[in-house]
Amino acid sequence: MNNKDLTPFVATHPGELLRDEMRERRLTQKQLAAKAGLATTVISELVRARRSMTEEIAESLEKALGIPVAMWMNLQTQYDNDIAAKDSQCEDVVVTIPISDRNLLRDLSRKFGWVCML
Repeated sequence: MNNKDLTPFVATHPGELLRDEMRERRLTQKQLAAKAGLATTVISELVRARRSMTEEIAESLEKALGIPVAMWMNLQTQYDNDIAAKDSQCEDVVVTIPISDRNLLRDLSRKFGWVCML
C-alpha cells in the first residue's frame, strides 16, 4: 500500500491548527482578528471549520502570525482532498440499524452529515 492511498480517519481543517496556534500564543479570536485585519466572525468560522481558508485570509494570517500562505493553502487543499476521498469511500455503504438504536443513528447522522433514511 502506498502512502498516497491512505486517508485519515478524521480530516483536519486548517482552522483546527489555527485554534492550536492561537492557544499557544495566548491570543483570543478578537485579538487575532484585530492583528490580522479580519472580522472576528471570520476567525470564529475558521476555528469551527465552518469557513474554508482562502488566499486572502491566509495572507492576513501570514502578516499576523508569520505562518506562510503556502502552508495555510496546503492545509486547505489536503483537507478538501481528504473530505473528497472519505466521501467517495462511503458513497455505497448501507447499514441496517435495529429500531432501538435509531435515535443514536439520527444524532450521529446530524453530527457527521450522513444521509439517513428511517
